[in-house]
Amino acid sequence: MPIKRNKGGDQISDLLLIIFRLNGAFLRAGDKIAAPSHLTAANWQVLGSVMRADKTVSQIAREMGLSRQAVQRLANNLAKEGQTEYIDNPDDKRASLVRATEMGRAAIADLAQRQFAWANKVAKGLDVETLKGCVTTLSGLADRLDEVDQDGC
Repeated sequence: MPIKRNKGGDQISDLLLIIFRLNGAFLRAGDKIAAPSHLTAANWQVLGSVMRADKTVSQIAREMGLSRQAVQRLANNLAKEGQTEYIDNPDDKRASLVRATEMGRAAIADLAQRQFAWANKVAKGLDVETLKGCVTTLSGLADRLDEVDQDGC
């Protein structure tokens, strides 16, 4: 017997299409913001993830919602370019930590000013409380999707 969507399922399906559209728009903007710093949006994601703390490739992948293999490829490229480096992990000898280098930190600092200007421009005319509500709702939805992903479809 075919499964039919309920009202909540209809809304999740509509939201999925909007999120796909937003994802494309954010990635395009990210590439434009990152390009003068010789980064892509994907590189920015990985490099930005290790600005506050060194992490394993698996930790970065989980945090960013990317595959471990994709993050490994990006981290390797960033290391070749001198933006990151691999260091020993005292907790697990088999899984090195990714650390941002001074060059990587400088690239993030450089693009931060463009990102701030872009975010301010996008936010202009939007209600801050509504944006806060969006962040809260999307964060909760991301947590829920992680739960469902662990349980299977």
